Amino acid sequence: MPAAGDSFLDRLTLDRVDRDIFTGTCHSGAPLRAYGGQIAAQSLMAAGTTVDAPGRTVHSLHGYFLRPGQTKDTITYLVDRPRDGGSFSTRFVRAVQHGETIFMMTASFAVLDPGPEHQFAQPPAPPPEGLTSTPLVLTIQSDPQSMDYPAESLIDLRPVNPADAATLRDGRYEWLAWIRATEQLPDDPLVQACALAYLSDLTMVRTAISPHPQEAGALQLASIDHAMWFHASARADDWLLFAQDTPVARAGHGLARGLIFSPVGTLVASVVQESLMRTRRAVSEPG
Repeated sequence: MPAAGDSFLDRLTLDRVDRDIFTGTCHSGAPLRAYGGQIAAQSLMAAGTTVDAPGRTVHSLHGYFLRPGQTKDTITYLVDRPRDGGSFSTRFVRAVQHGETIFMMTASFAVLDPGPEHQFAQPPAPPPEGLTSTPLVLTIQSDPQSMDYPAESLIDLRPVNPADAATLRDGRYEWLAWIRATEQLPDDPLVQACALAYLSDLTMVRTAISPHPQEAGALQLASIDHAMWFHASARADDWLLFAQDTPVARAGHGLARGLIFSPVGTLVASVVQESLMRTRRAVSEPG
């Protein structure tokens, strides 16, 4: 369990400065880059806090990581309200630090309407109780200290196959893991959705690079963009099966996809992320 004074919920909490302006603090750890999942989660929290229409839950988010955030300074979240319609509310969020936009997000909130249903089946996986927790820092990351990973006491990650490389199965590179927040979180659907967004960014770069473990040390790695769709309510403090694959890597970019299933097999969210995976450039080169 988290140590006293160390809370997962604190990673999502914002201070409201004005009607549509919020500030948040990145958790400390590695001295350089803030964890992108926390910035996305706090952006979603800022957006959701401005949705006043009852019965609207998080529908989707689309975010772009523009600059690395710093862990030692606050981040300001500026929310715009493009539309509040009969069924959907749309929000645009800019995360600003030292006068520069480091992340921007479009988020959608919607009422739950009846309609036809179908989903992919949950892939077979042993229960999490029989698996071993693994450190969050990516063993294949070329510079583990370049990213501020969450405290391991707050998140339990249990890969089905603890090996670094994704498994090649039927022509697909796949990776499965159970994941959850270790502390009980409030029932608030917005908090649970933001916590799920936080968790969704933990291993996507790792999945994209995992077919190339021998090349990781020569690559510049970073998240470029992150998209997520929420299909059903879920608790981030309960076990969730995160099934990921990487369809392609080309031209210095790698794509990872993920399906998140509840303990009873309901597909609760889908995630897609593109990562920068390019050979390191000389210092004098642009970009």
